[in-house]
Amino acid sequence: MKTIILSLLLLGSLLQANEIYTKTITKPFSVYFPELKKSIEKNHMGIIYEFDLVERFKKKGFDKKFGDAFNKNGLDKIVTLLICNGYVGNQVSNIDPNMMALCPIKITVIKKGAQTTITFLKYQNVTQNKEIKELLSTLDKIVINTIDLTLDKYMESSVTGGYEEQHEGN
Repeated sequence: MKTIILSLLLLGSLLQANEIYTKTITKPFSVYFPELKKSIEKNHMGIIYEFDLVERFKKKGFDKKFGDAFNKNGLDKIVTLLICNGYVGNQVSNIDPNMMALCPIKITVIKKGAQTTITFLKYQNVTQNKEIKELLSTLDKIVINTIDLTLDKYMESSVTGGYEEQHEGN
């Protein structure tokens, strides 16, 4: 019985781990972060908001207020980017406006020493609606390709197929 319970717990944790895309690189934050921003633009997304948690907390005096409990992991930066892909967002809102609760997309970039870690919560498994699930699967691929600093093939084919004229500014 214990083996079955442990197996189920392990399976559950593996499934959960699959929901978060994590990439750790040794490229310096100061080099990677501007490249990520360019990649966001190349994949036809926009940055809606950029938030540096460590910096903001320090400005608010939380480092003093929290004392030893502040930033126990010694992270240099925790930057959250809220981004949007207008094309996919529009398609999702056309199918089920309630799914717009997923917008905007959040990418977190963490710097600790010489290491940069990027995380993104994948969306494709948040719904059983087949049409939206397909769109969110595409969105996951676009965001992962963006994090990997590659041009997404879906967006590339959309551009050559008149995407730019139809969806200017997205």
